[in-house]
Amino acid sequence: MNSQLAMAVFVEVAQAGSFARAARKLAMSTTAVSRHVADLERMLGITLLRRSTRHLSPTEAGARYLPRAAAILEEIDHLNAEISATDTAPRGKLRITAPPAIGNSWIVPLVVDFIEAYQGIDIELEMSERRVDLVAEGFDAAIRAGTLTSSSLIAHRITEIDYVVCASPAYLERRGIPQRPEDVTDHDCINWRDVAGDPQWTFTKGDARITVPVRPRLLVSSHTGSRDAAVRGLGLVVMPFLDVRDDLEAGRLVAVLQDYETYHVTLSLVRPPTPFEPPKLRVFIDFITKALRDRALGC
Repeated sequence: MNSQLAMAVFVEVAQAGSFARAARKLAMSTTAVSRHVADLERMLGITLLRRSTRHLSPTEAGARYLPRAAAILEEIDHLNAEISATDTAPRGKLRITAPPAIGNSWIVPLVVDFIEAYQGIDIELEMSERRVDLVAEGFDAAIRAGTLTSSSLIAHRITEIDYVVCASPAYLERRGIPQRPEDVTDHDCINWRDVAGDPQWTFTKGDARITVPVRPRLLVSSHTGSRDAAVRGLGLVVMPFLDVRDDLEAGRLVAVLQDYETYHVTLSLVRPPTPFEPPKLRVFIDFITKALRDRALGC
C-alpha cells in the first residue's frame, strides 16, 4: 500500500464530502478511491469516515487525523516545489479567516487584487467572529484585530489602525459640536453591537484618560453600517480612519474632538507554528501587509 497516496485520497474525500467528487478531482474511479481509504483505515486500525447512503463525514478519529494529514501532504508538496527548479511560482489554495468587521470592507477587496496578481493561488475566505482553531480546522492563517492572546501561533504584525470620532455636518448643525469628551453623553451615538456591558467611549490626552457613557441610537456589528448611519445624520460614531477617510475629505463627515485620542488597534496575521512557511502564504502575507500599510498611510 502507498501510504502517502492513501492519505492524500482520504484528505480529498473528507474535504469533498463524497467519494464520487473526490474521484472526479483525482481522476480515479470511485472504487479505487474507496479502496485507498479502506486500506488506510485497515493500516491504522480505526474508522476514519462515517458512511451512509446519503452522507459522509469524518469520525472523531478522522476529524483529528484530517488537519494533520493535510498539513503533512502540503509540506511535502512545498518541499518538492522548493527543491524543484522547474516549479518556483507560488501556487495552491489558501484558507484564511477574518472578522466580518474588517473582512468585508478591507480584506475582501485586497483578496480580489491578490488573486488577480497570483493566478496560481486560490483563496477560501471565512469571515467569522469566532476564534477559529487554525490547526484543528485546517486554516492557513487568520487576520485578527487587537491584542493577541498568548499562543503557539506565529504572529506577523500588519499595521496600526487609528480611530476617529465623527458625524455628518447636518447632525452637528442640529445638535452642536462636542468640545470635551463629557459632551458626548448628551449626543446620539452609533455603537458597536457586541461590546459587553454599558456602552462607553474612552478618550486619552497626554496622561489623562477619560471614559464616558454613551447613548446608542443604533447598535450595529458592521463598519459599513456604522459609516452609512453616520453619513445619514444619525449621530456620532467612532470609526477606523481607513473607513471614513474619503467621507472626511469629501465633507460627508466631520471629525470632532481631534485633540483627544480614542482607539488604536493593531492588525495582525497569525499562522500555525509550522517550521516551513509555504511560498503561497509568504506572498499573501507580504501582499496584504503592504496593501494595508499603504492604505493606512493614504498611499
